[in-house]
Amino acid sequence: MTTTRESLVPFYKPVTLRDGPSGSVADYVLSEIARRIVDGEYRPGQRLVEAELTQDLGVSRSSVREALRRLEINRFIRIEPNRGATVATPNRDEIVAQFRIREVISGLGARGAAERVHLQGNKAIMQTLLDEIEEQRSRDSEGNHRRENGRFHRAINEMSGIADIGELLDQSNFPILHTIYFRDLSHAHWERNMSDHLDIARAVFNGDPTAADHFAKQHMHRMVDIAVAIAARLQEESKATAATRRSQAR
Repeated sequence: MTTTRESLVPFYKPVTLRDGPSGSVADYVLSEIARRIVDGEYRPGQRLVEAELTQDLGVSRSSVREALRRLEINRFIRIEPNRGATVATPNRDEIVAQFRIREVISGLGARGAAERVHLQGNKAIMQTLLDEIEEQRSRDSEGNHRRENGRFHRAINEMSGIADIGELLDQSNFPILHTIYFRDLSHAHWERNMSDHLDIARAVFNGDPTAADHFAKQHMHRMVDIAVAIAARLQEESKATAATRRSQAR
C-alpha cells in the first residue's frame, strides 16, 4: 500500500490514540479517505459506510474505525449516532472560532521566536529564511509554496521554544480547507503570503516581539475569508449531494 501523505497537511493525533499492530494500515486508510474527500470522490454530506470502505480498501474494519476516528478529530468527517460517518462541511462560525484560536497561537509563536532570536544560531536561521523568501519572490511562482510555507512556519515555531505550538496549531486546523487552499492557490494569494512572511521574518530577525506578534496574527486573520469561501463552496456541494440522493430515492 502506498500513501499520499505528502499531498495532505500533517494530521493531529492525540496521545490517547495509540497505534496498534495495524497502525500503518490505519494511516493508509486515513490518507486515502482524506485524499478522496479533497479530490471530490467523496462529496460533502456523503455517508461513509464502514463495510463498504472495508471492502473497497481491502483492510480490516478495525483499521477503518481507527481512521474514521482520526478523520473526525481532524474535521474531515462527522460521526453521528444512528447515522455513522458523513463528509464534513464546516460552517462559518466554526471556521471563525478556530481561526481566532490560530491567530493567538501563531502570534505567540512569532513573539517567542523574536524573544529568542539572540540565541546562538537563530540569527543565521532567520537570515536563511529571509534569503529564501527573496529567492521565492524572484522566481515569481507559487508552484512549491505549500512545502515552502510549511518550512517557514515550522522554523518560526521551533525557534519560539514552546514545544506545543505546532501541535496546538494542528488541533485548531481544518485540513480539508488547508489542502484545497494550497491546491487552488492563486498567484495573488501567494504574493500576499510572501509579503506576510517577509514582515514576520523581519520582525523576528530584528528581535521585535510586538511586531512579530502583530504580523503573525494579521497573517492568520487574512485566511478567515478565504477559508469561509472554500467552506461555502463545500456547503453548496453538500446541498447538491443531498438533492441527488433525494431524487435517486424516489
